[in-house]
Amino acid sequence: MSTAEPEVNHEIKVPGTIHLVDLEGTLDIRHEEGDDIVLVPQPTDDPDDPLNWSKPRKMKLAFCLMLAVFSADILSTALSAVLLVIEADTGISLTDLNTGVGIQYLFFGWSNLIWQPLGLTFGRRPIILFCGLACMLCTIWSAYVTSAGEWYINRLLVGTFYGPIETLIEVCISDVFFAHERGGWIAWYCWTLFNIPFLSGIVAGFISDRYGWQWIQFIASIIASGCLIILFFCLEETMYYRDPILELDHVEEITQDVLPKLSEKSNTKVNVENVNSDETPNTATYTRKTFAQKLKLWGARDKRQKNVFFQSMWMPFYLVKYPSILFAGLTVGAVLSWFNVVNATIASVLGDPPYNFSADIVGVFFICPAIGISLGSYFSGKIADQYTVRQARKSEGYREPESRLFISIIPMIIHPFGCFLYGIGAAKGIHWIGLAFGLGMICSTFPMGSAIAINYIIDCYKEVSGDGLVTMILIRNSMGFGFSYAVTPWLEKVGVQNLYIAIGFLGMFFWGLSFAMIAVGKKFREKTAQSYWDLIDKYGFKAH
Repeated sequence: MSTAEPEVNHEIKVPGTIHLVDLEGTLDIRHEEGDDIVLVPQPTDDPDDPLNWSKPRKMKLAFCLMLAVFSADILSTALSAVLLVIEADTGISLTDLNTGVGIQYLFFGWSNLIWQPLGLTFGRRPIILFCGLACMLCTIWSAYVTSAGEWYINRLLVGTFYGPIETLIEVCISDVFFAHERGGWIAWYCWTLFNIPFLSGIVAGFISDRYGWQWIQFIASIIASGCLIILFFCLEETMYYRDPILELDHVEEITQDVLPKLSEKSNTKVNVENVNSDETPNTATYTRKTFAQKLKLWGARDKRQKNVFFQSMWMPFYLVKYPSILFAGLTVGAVLSWFNVVNATIASVLGDPPYNFSADIVGVFFICPAIGISLGSYFSGKIADQYTVRQARKSEGYREPESRLFISIIPMIIHPFGCFLYGIGAAKGIHWIGLAFGLGMICSTFPMGSAIAINYIIDCYKEVSGDGLVTMILIRNSMGFGFSYAVTPWLEKVGVQNLYIAIGFLGMFFWGLSFAMIAVGKKFREKTAQSYWDLIDKYGFKAH
């Protein structure tokens, strides 16, 4: 039997438009168990294919990914509530401290020009573990800095080793979960990413008051070392070579006469009993990884998968030509900018008259953003996934990525309202409860913007989403650095009221871009479809 790869004609296909719901029950391919939702991408018959993992195994992987984010966040952001304390102890000005934080966020993104190509080429697991260890060591050093120069270098290194948390976690999620369920897990990722800095600030204030701000870093490093041990034994590699026809989201072209051919080209034969019982019987059999094999830090790349390291270093700059990716970068860049403004100003707003909060009370105040982020994550995850499937049912079973953008109506309203309440309220000295509501509303938009942007890139351009996420992060973190660098002098010049009024109107503009993409997003994808499929064919994008 010939093993030549089946040819797929991409010319008329619009990237991102997929047949998600089999309304008539005519597609002879795998569906969600007991449902008419099509599994996109189609899994192989291999039980070690991450798409075939059991629910507990996927849940364990998701827990490990969130643990990696948690560990990196407490290492890199727990000092936000005590910047004034650090200023008093070290003599480093608040402006320099915020500039260092800006440098850190800049390298959160730009370091992925190295980490993402390594992760896409050689595996996710070794990169996440190595960078977690290096970030922890740099965090210990940060407790001993005494000058602005040391602070800048330290933040640069912390930002560099934090980098994989920004892009590689999303790739792992897309490796394991199907199109109709990715959104919920991306929302959990965004919840952890934005919430941990605020939740850790609650504890950080009390630690600083009792033991000194340096112990924030020591305790964070102790916790992170425990997380690393868990990750070493429990975090599985999700990199898996999947035949191109299964990576493409044109499921109507994948028929049962194709699947056996693909299976025959897969892993070595061992025992047919190893294959999941609910899968289609096939002549191909597979070997399951042993526990020791799962712990390996090398050998994840299949011999059929080309080395994309150097290609992935420049590809993010090329992908900016696609409007969907540029839009996602601007959206999430705006979100990070507001996040950085809040982090840079909350200590000074609450620590100065008329509030005069101590560091531990400022930390307690971080409960308000945490509540807002939790609500925002719920709407951007489960609710958005359900809405997307419902819209696909109304569109003859076809899902368009733009259907997820309708959730932007919520932050478009509450972001400016929260900014006005917080900024004007702080300037007028209103009761702190008013500030709490305003800050909670602002922060509720953070996970919405990130989840929308991440899911939109993966939905539109799954084949290059690993590199597309880097494009998004480069735009995002460059914008975030600009705001971090400018926020302190901006605040000093115009005051907290005018600062947050400006941010409120800027936010309305950026959220309004979502509705522009709802109107023209598919047209952009149609016009760039030929260019996109030529890119896929030229560079052989096959598996993430």
